[in-house]
Amino acid sequence: MLNIIPWDAVFILINLIVLYIIMRKVLIKPINNIINERRTVIESGLEKAAASESNAKALEKEWREKLSKAGAESENIIETAKETARGEYDKLVAEANTEAARILRDARKSIEDERNSAMQGIRSQVASLAVDAAKKVLESSDLSDINDSIYEKFLTGSGDGNESESK
Repeated sequence: MLNIIPWDAVFILINLIVLYIIMRKVLIKPINNIINERRTVIESGLEKAAASESNAKALEKEWREKLSKAGAESENIIETAKETARGEYDKLVAEANTEAARILRDARKSIEDERNSAMQGIRSQVASLAVDAAKKVLESSDLSDINDSIYEKFLTGSGDGNESESK
C-alpha cells in the first residue's frame, strides 16, 4: 500500500506553490504583458481602420456629390451652348434674309433701270424712224399720199401694234 507521509505532502505542496509563484513571475507575467501589448496594438489598428473606413466613405460621398454637381453643371453648360448656337443661327439667318432681300431689291431696280433704258432706246429709234419717214415724204411730191404714207410708216416703224385700230 501506499504510505503518505504528512511532511512530504506539505513539502510537495510548498514546492508547488513556490514553483507557481516563480512561473508566474518569470513566464506568465511577461506573456500576459505581451498579450496586453498586442491587444492594444490590435485595438488601435482596428480603431484606425474604422476611422479610415469612415473617412473613405465620407470621401466617396463627397466625390459622388461632386460628380452629380459636375453632371448638372455640364448639362447647364451644354444647354447654354445650345441656346447661344440657336441665337447665332437665328442671327445668321436674319442677316442672310436681309442680304437676300437687298439683293432682290437691287436686282429689281437694275431690271427696272434696264427696262427704262430699253424703252428710251426704243423711243429714240421710233423718233429716228419718224424723222426718216418725214424726210422721205418731203422728198416725194404728192402731199395727200404723203400724209397717209407717213402715218402708215410711222405706225409700222414704231411697232406700236395699233395699225388695226387706225384702219
